[in-house]
Amino acid sequence: MKTLPLALIALLTLAGVTPAAELPPLDLFRDKEVTETFAAIPVQESGRIKPLENIASYRLLRFRARRSIWLTDSGEMDGKPLVDPATQKPITKEGGKPVKLSATEWMLMSWFRPDIAKTVPLFKVDNSSAITELELTAKAKRDQYTFLEIEPARQLMMQKMSEYREIPAKKQTPEQRMIVQLGANFLDYEMITGHFDFIRSPVGEKAAGLPAGVAQPVRLSNSLNALGTAIRGGGPPMQIPWFRDFGKGALGAMMSGNPEQQIRLFPPASKSAEIWHGPGETIFQAINGDQDASAEQLAWLALYEEVYLALPDTAKFKTAAKALLTKIQTAASTRGEGQFIALERHSMRADYFFYAQWIFLVGFIAVALTWVSPGSRFESISKLAAWLLLGSATALAVTGVIIRCIIMQRPPITTLYETILFIGSACALLGLLAEWITKRGLGLLIAAVAGAACMFLAIQFEASEAADTLQLLQAVLITNFWLSTHVPMINLGYAACMVAALISMIYFIQRLFGKIKTGTDEGRFLTRVAYGFIAAGLFLSLVGTVLGGIWANYSWGRFWGWDPKENGALMIVLMCLVILHARLGGYIREIGLHCCNLVLGCIVIFSWFGVNQLGVGLHAYGFTDGIWPKIYGYWLSQGVLLIYGLILAFSERKPKTKAAVNVLPGSEAVGSD
Repeated sequence: MKTLPLALIALLTLAGVTPAAELPPLDLFRDKEVTETFAAIPVQESGRIKPLENIASYRLLRFRARRSIWLTDSGEMDGKPLVDPATQKPITKEGGKPVKLSATEWMLMSWFRPDIAKTVPLFKVDNSSAITELELTAKAKRDQYTFLEIEPARQLMMQKMSEYREIPAKKQTPEQRMIVQLGANFLDYEMITGHFDFIRSPVGEKAAGLPAGVAQPVRLSNSLNALGTAIRGGGPPMQIPWFRDFGKGALGAMMSGNPEQQIRLFPPASKSAEIWHGPGETIFQAINGDQDASAEQLAWLALYEEVYLALPDTAKFKTAAKALLTKIQTAASTRGEGQFIALERHSMRADYFFYAQWIFLVGFIAVALTWVSPGSRFESISKLAAWLLLGSATALAVTGVIIRCIIMQRPPITTLYETILFIGSACALLGLLAEWITKRGLGLLIAAVAGAACMFLAIQFEASEAADTLQLLQAVLITNFWLSTHVPMINLGYAACMVAALISMIYFIQRLFGKIKTGTDEGRFLTRVAYGFIAAGLFLSLVGTVLGGIWANYSWGRFWGWDPKENGALMIVLMCLVILHARLGGYIREIGLHCCNLVLGCIVIFSWFGVNQLGVGLHAYGFTDGIWPKIYGYWLSQGVLLIYGLILAFSERKPKTKAAVNVLPGSEAVGSD
């Protein structure tokens, strides 16, 4: 689609939607049959076919930082139920309790009952100073605001948002960032509530100067081409009496201020056309003058109109919605698309990683219970429970990763979010493998800590980004052999090295509490296992780096380019080599190896997260706001443990003897570092 005319872009500063003459009851959009129908509708957004449930879920997550919403005056379940503006009755369920809507139910309410939707506390504001700057009355420091509460400051907010967007994101104040985010969310939601304006009131209630042959009530499926011709040949569009309402309807039909992210519901009949049609794209095409809307596009518009115009008749509405779903599914199936819609919906509802996180945490508690009474029957029962819990959590995490691969038909890692899931699952698997071999409880602890930490990090990362985590790749990458080998291998190297670092953290924490000493059986055991993971990390990282070089030579014509990500991988390989050679040469032993492991963990974190924050290089996943403080926090914690380890090493240092120097590199002799 060509660039939108400036006159239409200017319409983003307009506000308001016209409610339907006859308002349907809200209960209709909470009906399971209705929500299931709309949730399953295949939609194309940003080039990917996904269920409408996905669109609703991430929109609500971005606005409210949650995937569900309570219809109360405070935005929480302990508030008073909202009142339906049409009936002046509280919106409650049985027992007078407030109603909680799923993301799909919220989307339907926003589409068909915007009068209610605008009174729901929706926009999460983490900085009350931003509200004050907009000359509004602030609530708590962090609170939720309704559309109607923000609307009086609309013009001022748009002005400030345009001004603050000129400031680089890294230099914006917290208030400026909040206003930019709130302004963007407000505009997006305004378009969501106006999504059916192109049907509800395509040219306004009292349109004057309509082209000949366009009768009221206007239906775009019959009149779009005539209206488009009138706009293209009628002088400045803003002078056309009905253009403002027509343009607002077109923007609402897009449901996104970004043309590339508009929802497209209509699969084209031609299999050579990769881009689906959407109501907004169809309308803008008629305005831009490329060509009139085709008969196929107008037929889709007519089908979409039937859904809205069936209201408030419940039976007709359900029939029209099901007819739309069936038509889209059939057209998509003919094109060989949308076959994983049901699987994606299952994945969203199963929420594998959320439940894995909590099972990992309960598994950690079971591991901790094994320390209460060593050698007793209670320890055996607790260990069995830990095995079952952590095995189940790991299975959930791995299943979630596999399902994502099936849905996207590509390798498991292409984004920073996916590395967290993959490495967390890999660390848990490595921990369980280590436990199966050693049977000392260490592997269970590794699986519990690493699994819970990575699942929690992934969930928080997704919430902060509030964007679809299943991203479409270019075809050349999907079919690239090196992507499916190099990237997983490198990330397995990260996992092995992080497990080694975690073991060293456990070692020093136990030293801090006096549980082990240098040369004890437990200390030697931790050192041996850490040594094994370092060796595995070296192998995986080295092979992954070489495969990456081959891929770089294949894709970019050079094997090595000193890219930050490449340098990070090389640093990991070199640090592993330093540790292994120092250990084999007798330069470090128990404490020294664990100190070096802490440094290795810091390097892995830099290569994993830090290089992306630099904003340079071909491998950067992109800048993520708020990551640096977390990286610094991790490095600080490791620095504290490292200082403690160095103090231990120097405090236990003894004069070197001939016997001490000639100790075999692999032995576990008691001695100084």
